[in-house]
Amino acid sequence: MKYILEIAENKSDFAEEFFKTISFIKNVKAVPSNEITNPIILQNIEAYEKGKLKASPLCLADLKKMLND
Repeated sequence: MKYILEIAENKSDFAEEFFKTISFIKNVKAVPSNEITNPIILQNIEAYEKGKLKASPLCLADLKKMLND
């Protein structure tokens, strides 16, 4: 299971060290706000770049909804 937490920039180092001390937490990493983390979107980008998928028209509202999920 994954959780995304928004932590104040000045507390990020403390938060990372704190979560690393908890035994059941496997991995802690900072993810930039502009990084795409949705695996479905990443797979589609890769498929498009390899020519396996053709682009389809999409309205901006739908795109924003996909990126925020």
